[in-house]
Amino acid sequence: MIERFLSYSLKHNRKIKAIWTEEDNIKHGNITVTEIGDDYFCFTQARKKTATRLEKTYLLSLGYARGDSGETDRDIKDD
Repeated sequence: MIERFLSYSLKHNRKIKAIWTEEDNIKHGNITVTEIGDDYFCFTQARKKTATRLEKTYLLSLGYARGDSGETDRDIKDD
């Protein structure tokens, strides 16, 4: 499931909610994936404009960001 959310963010340039470990702390935030490798990925956060590289093993959970339901067509109209 982690790969699916990483790919979703990268392919559609969408933010996702992430929870990960950094040193001995648990971190969380909305991220946008910029690159995916075999055992790592790179992302940016809204507050930090620089890219961060993180090993996939440090990820605890991923999900849709607030207000995102996973729709990939941005031009969906309500009748």
